[in-house]
Amino acid sequence: IMGLIGDLFPALNVPRKRDMDFEAIVKESVQNLGLQAEDSFVLKVVQMEELLAVRHSVFVIGGPGTGKTQVLKSLNMSYRTMKRKPMLLDMNPKAVTANELFGFINPNTREWKDGLFSTTMRDLAEVANESPKWIVLDGDIDPMWIESLNTVMDDNKVLTLASNERIPLNNTMRLVFEIGHLKYATPATVSRAGILFVNPQD
Repeated sequence: IMGLIGDLFPALNVPRKRDMDFEAIVKESVQNLGLQAEDSFVLKVVQMEELLAVRHSVFVIGGPGTGKTQVLKSLNMSYRTMKRKPMLLDMNPKAVTANELFGFINPNTREWKDGLFSTTMRDLAEVANESPKWIVLDGDIDPMWIESLNTVMDDNKVLTLASNERIPLNNTMRLVFEIGHLKYATPATVSRAGILFVNPQD
């Protein structure tokens, strides 16, 4: 947003709104994880918090070793320091088939078999507290499974299964995609999420 404002009004220098108390907590959390609390890294953690405040789906993009996981761990630790009791469940969607991820109806017995993602999302939706809950999908985007999440990522915020069950994504839940690129994501998918880019220089 700041880049867009800078393009529209080149002579206007708008300082970024900062929460110094939160940044101090982030720095403490980063150091507790044994990391260096450099300003550029702390900024990424703060930007992640700002994205999660306004979007329920976020792509964290960057190459291997750029610190994507550490940004998430640092924000999670910051929440713990603030006594917000966060819950984080991560999975690799590429490690299983689409049926194993979302569930399927057995063609022989007509019985419903739950999937990894649908079970995780249902379990988190049933936790009745105000703590932040993240489902982290750590693996390259594949149209085979990401398209099934379009209704979760848009304003409907509902996962509809083949069994006709509808699992809502409540206000405390967030989808976080930890990926290397958006090469195979459609514009419809990309437009539904916020994006945090972690480049090697950061």
